Amino acid sequence: MEINGKVHCFFEQSGTFKNEFIKLGIPAEDYDIQNNFGETDHIVDLFDHIEREYDKTRQDKTRQDKTRQYSTI
Repeated sequence: MEINGKVHCFFEQSGTFKNEFIKLGIPAEDYDIQNNFGETDHIVDLFDHIEREYDKTRQDKTRQDKTRQYSTI
């Protein structure tokens, strides 16, 4: 398998996986909510972002359903 570009590692053990990719010569970055070992590239609450996007998707779906309902009248 060939990996082109940069690998982005998320969630549990993201730093461990990032370091292994780097050892293989593959550029990588990790994303985590904490920086306990001082090596995290991007400190971010991924669960918060997922929940917000999920809520937006639900709102969009509800809006589309209402539009469809009214457009058939």
